[in-house]
Amino acid sequence: MNKTLLTTLFAALGAGLAAPALADSFPAAPITIVVPMAAGGPTDTAARAIQQAMGTALGQSVVIENKAGAAGLIAMNFVRRAKPDGYTLGVASATTHAIAPNIYTEAPYDSVKDFSFVGALITAPGVLVVAPSVAPKCDMQAFLKNLKANPDKYSYGSAGAGSLSHLNGARFLQATGTNMLHVPYRGLSNAMNDLYAGQVHAVFDNVSSAMTHIKSGKVCAMAVQAPSRLDSLPDVPTYAELGLPELNKPTWYGIVGPAGMPKERVQALNQALNKALASPEVATLYQRQGVAAAAGSADDFAGKVASERQMWADTTARMKFEKFSVK
Repeated sequence: MNKTLLTTLFAALGAGLAAPALADSFPAAPITIVVPMAAGGPTDTAARAIQQAMGTALGQSVVIENKAGAAGLIAMNFVRRAKPDGYTLGVASATTHAIAPNIYTEAPYDSVKDFSFVGALITAPGVLVVAPSVAPKCDMQAFLKNLKANPDKYSYGSAGAGSLSHLNGARFLQATGTNMLHVPYRGLSNAMNDLYAGQVHAVFDNVSSAMTHIKSGKVCAMAVQAPSRLDSLPDVPTYAELGLPELNKPTWYGIVGPAGMPKERVQALNQALNKALASPEVATLYQRQGVAAAAGSADDFAGKVASERQMWADTTARMKFEKFSVK
């Protein structure tokens, strides 16, 4: 065997041995998770809860970077344009990936094709709260009877046109065949204040922010969006219990990266994410926030995003929702 052939064979063998080593070296630098909201908010808190545990699982530090603005579109577009090497990730939500494509005229990305899906992060149950005067004994059937008997009398407040609270209200009206006037506010806290004052009659809120109001006894909690009754609200039925299973889906958050990430890196990140979500410390932090860890495969999360984007497309089509500019 001549020297040239031996050199070629050893080079090929060396390359073959080096390939797994290179593949196994990920991550070789810190991972950045971009949060599309300001520091201190629920989305930011959910991301920071896994920061240390996920970093430990990966053997690298995880950095949280906040990029608020334009209802999350700025942050998600930043993630979309990042190098698809697994080092830049983002926190996606129902708002950024299922609702935004259906309400904004200039959404700068395709929420399915432009991203790699790492895995689900949390689910956050929603709750319908109403004024006690509209629902005697906080009874759903009494509430629906009132709505049907007075189709132009009642209203519900939301965090703004196209917000999750607005569209959850629209889905409720579609599912129950009832009508309420939609009143958009700048944030759910303002809507809740007017619910107290009797200016609106219902709000589709999230459990964590509505809990104080519910415990005060000033509003009725009618139904929760959750797989089963919540420990924090054991007397409040799920929508499914009330014969409205299509309304039972809690909102969700998950981790995404740019499209084209190597599958083995997606898998490594998914495993680290799921390991972090399984830690008792993270579970305790999420319980305090009123949310639940939502571990699962990358493929399952990708499928969820696609199906929910279609669900909101159907909802906005039935509403005849007119898309608007996010600017």
